[in-house]
Amino acid sequence: MGNKLIDMRDAGFILFDQLKINNLFQYERYGDYSEESVEMALKAAEKLAVNEYYPVNGEGDRVGVVFADGKAKVPEAYFSPYRKFCEGGWTAPSESYDLGGQQLPIVVNFVTQMMFFAANQSLMVYTCLTHSAGKVVEKFGTEEQKKKYLEPLWSGRWGGCMDLTEPGAGSDVGAIRAKAIPRDDGTFLIKGNKLFISQGESDLTENLVHILLARIEGDPEGTKGLSCFIVPKIRVNDDGSLGEGNDVACTGVEHKMGMKGSATASLAYGDNNDCVGELIGGRGKGIVTMFHMMNEQRVVVGIEGLSMGSSAYLHALGFARERKQGAAFGQKAGEQVPIIEHPDIRKNLLVTKSYVEGIRALLLYTGYCMDMVEVSESEEERQKYGDLIEALTPICKAGGSDRGFDACVAAVQIHGGYGYCQEYYVEQLLRDSKITSIYEGTNGIQANDLMGRKISMRGGSAFETLVNEMRKTIEAAKSDALLPYAKEFEACLELALGVTAKLRDEAKGERAYLAYTWASQYLNVFIDLAVAWMLLDQAAIAEGKPTAGLAEADATFYAAKVCTAKFFIKSVLPQIKGRLSAIEENDDAILAMTDAYFTD
Repeated sequence: MGNKLIDMRDAGFILFDQLKINNLFQYERYGDYSEESVEMALKAAEKLAVNEYYPVNGEGDRVGVVFADGKAKVPEAYFSPYRKFCEGGWTAPSESYDLGGQQLPIVVNFVTQMMFFAANQSLMVYTCLTHSAGKVVEKFGTEEQKKKYLEPLWSGRWGGCMDLTEPGAGSDVGAIRAKAIPRDDGTFLIKGNKLFISQGESDLTENLVHILLARIEGDPEGTKGLSCFIVPKIRVNDDGSLGEGNDVACTGVEHKMGMKGSATASLAYGDNNDCVGELIGGRGKGIVTMFHMMNEQRVVVGIEGLSMGSSAYLHALGFARERKQGAAFGQKAGEQVPIIEHPDIRKNLLVTKSYVEGIRALLLYTGYCMDMVEVSESEEERQKYGDLIEALTPICKAGGSDRGFDACVAAVQIHGGYGYCQEYYVEQLLRDSKITSIYEGTNGIQANDLMGRKISMRGGSAFETLVNEMRKTIEAAKSDALLPYAKEFEACLELALGVTAKLRDEAKGERAYLAYTWASQYLNVFIDLAVAWMLLDQAAIAEGKPTAGLAEADATFYAAKVCTAKFFIKSVLPQIKGRLSAIEENDDAILAMTDAYFTD
């Protein structure tokens, strides 16, 4: 059963058998690492997640964030685990040595994040946003800004957050009203309001660094007129010490369904005309600057959702093995059996296992692509891996969050009435995980991104790069044992590509609105195709393992990999044929559905 957070045996298989990350160690950036040192790092992270993060999760959920006198107080139980997290160097482990990092491969860091999110999502959110804020400073900041902000952020002494959403501008970023007024010294006075800002206010760190979108007075409306600013909660003196407050006021924290230990704040800037911000990334370049942070966060949110789904699955599996209810199938009486023996429970578990393992592999594959962009010496190779990241980002975000939530739903169902009670962790996981399909761009926005941008990017060549990788896996898997499954995946993929061509054309024509009503269905098709791709690849690797001399546990693991892929490809994947048929039919009844037809 392991740690009930993440299946480390499966993670190790993905890293070393499927992705063969040992190849990364030949590059100078990762030359200090080996399989043994990576395993040591993972064990250290697992120990911290299991022994420190997980035990305080329930208390954080019960106590929540307390707002009083304009301050948001984080659950007291979070402080000690957070300090140990920072002391262990987990705030920015993949950054370079000269920036205070450990140059840990990104794909390995993704595994550690999976453990920490599964152990305590609310606490982990504070740190992952801090890293993203630091990354913006590293990529776009001046040398002075880097000197001032990077070390405190990446050491965890200060926290960081991303300030986009406003009362009248949620997903419509171009409608942002926050404004920046130039000052003679090159800084700006910031005025405006933001809401739903994760870690927008907290006492977990000495200071908070807001990465904020606003419009400089006189600049045009819409996204083209937006600029990005660094706005510290407490001003920073030239010597790096903290000065006076910066007129950033917290007006309240949200009372949420889940993530109760995470401070989600409403903020007011410049009520006293004394909020000072520093331009970062260039005037009118706010979207480019901020979306570097957002794109990183979209993959991280996929990790977040999948991690809670992974934990929910492991808890449900343990419960199903221990909980006895009813006689064996086909028997009217007799000794009660564990519920895992009942058909519906077994299928629910296997569907969940398929998605958890497939999307885990997909997320780690994406992390490996990020590593290859970092180390590749060939421009052609960097382009290839960059294209894969672009095409996979909406699939990772929506797949990890939606299928992770589905795993939590299934886990509650498998627990029965117990799963609906707070004494069982799956109840909290269900509440906590829902937000992942909403923030950092709702999954509807991810669907629009895939259909409207990614399948057409660079004339369609970026998406074609992804499809070609899938085709390589299909060809490699056409052995005697896997041939029917490789052919089924191939048939589904080609069917989806035919619909893709039609959707791409219609999305640009008179029927564009109708085409976009199918965007979410289309994204779900490619989530399932991506899972099938990863599982088929794993099955081919497992099939190729020599059976002689294998330990029983290893033999069982490899056999399960083959069985899982076969089940998913023949019993779950074919469902996309119905979705694709409906998309291709593209019936226009929805266009006749006027607002008046929605009766209340």
